Amino acid sequence: MRRHTYASAERYILSREFFGMKLGLENITAFLESIGSPQTKYKTIHIAGTNGKGSTAAMLASIYHAQGYKTGLFTSPHLVSLRERVRVDGRMIPKRSVVSFVDRYRKVLSERKLSFFELITAMALEHFARTRVDIAVVETGLGGRLDASNVLSPELTITTDISRDHLEILGYTIPKIAREKAGIIKSSVPHLIGLLPLSAEKVIRTTCKEVGAPFFKLHKSNFVVYPNEMSLNFQYNGLAIRKVKPSLPGPHQLKNTALVLKAVSVLRERGLRVGKRAISEGISRTDWPGRFQIIRRSNLPTHVFDVCHNAAGIESFVDTIQKTFPGRKAKVITGFVKRKQHQKMFNSLSRIAESYALVPLRSGRSSNLGELIDRIDFRGVPLRRYGSLRGAYSKTLRNCDPRDVVAIIGSHFLVGEFFEKYQVK
Repeated sequence: MRRHTYASAERYILSREFFGMKLGLENITAFLESIGSPQTKYKTIHIAGTNGKGSTAAMLASIYHAQGYKTGLFTSPHLVSLRERVRVDGRMIPKRSVVSFVDRYRKVLSERKLSFFELITAMALEHFARTRVDIAVVETGLGGRLDASNVLSPELTITTDISRDHLEILGYTIPKIAREKAGIIKSSVPHLIGLLPLSAEKVIRTTCKEVGAPFFKLHKSNFVVYPNEMSLNFQYNGLAIRKVKPSLPGPHQLKNTALVLKAVSVLRERGLRVGKRAISEGISRTDWPGRFQIIRRSNLPTHVFDVCHNAAGIESFVDTIQKTFPGRKAKVITGFVKRKQHQKMFNSLSRIAESYALVPLRSGRSSNLGELIDRIDFRGVPLRRYGSLRGAYSKTLRNCDPRDVVAIIGSHFLVGEFFEKYQVK
């Protein structure tokens, strides 16, 4: 058996991106069966959605950890290290566990040609079994029906939100996207939805009826928001929580929090008992970097980081900026991948942008900046194109004073590169 270092194991895992994106479950199902179906050894919650699924997953994991359950969390993508994707009780998968997984299974992984996402999903599910978690919260990577994570027999499935993203893969209409997300719905397993467009809700209701899954919906009557305090009251089926305040900022996180509370209340009926103290503690202590993350340091402008990588995410970011920094504008450093609704995104950003610094991403999926500049109407916001993030950031800082706001937003690739270069935690 080959013995890897962590660096060589990581290189091997990342090299699986050569096999591209594989939509389908046969490959990962066969691999998991060959190693004893680890995903059957613990309870799971499976979450799909265009936006909000990572925050929802992080809050749920934090609540169950606060209650004393040993809790796994699987999310994607990562910002700096692929180990961020796999956590137990908030701690990243150890380097030795990554090395051990690759050492044990490299031969069969190569024979089966598992893709990067299939491999990382399998590693997460195996790590959760090996560490004997009580429950794991698992986020889909893309879509749901054919996503590699859709190998679970969960206690609950959730759809957080549906909007237009990854259109070339999931479809160009909300109902088509909803059908892909609805692929995680299982017979006799309750399914919970957030505040979805009516056309998406109809698709999911129909799917639940067809497969025999109990249907639950977050209703606006379940919660009352106090926007000035960034808190909410929640009440449903005997669970009443007053003035809970999430650690994650933004009005959209209040809706995510309400959905989390509804999920907890549904799961309490299935034996996953959680007290009010653990709920409040878990929500108030959730750590989820790169989601409207504000860093203030003396003699520097206020920095805001957000991986708002699609049109709906940008709109939430703009709304949060306006409420957090009323009457102020931001110097925006940004970069996006191809095949996004770029014009719609910059239309939203124009409401809060003092200037744009456009940078390329360290990815083959990066938008071509020249083409982007040629086809986008930037609504009169001053624009400069840079060859690197470092150059854009240095120039922006030279033109700032400590009262300014600098927003580093867009793709996970961009925010991750900044975190890595400037050691943001």
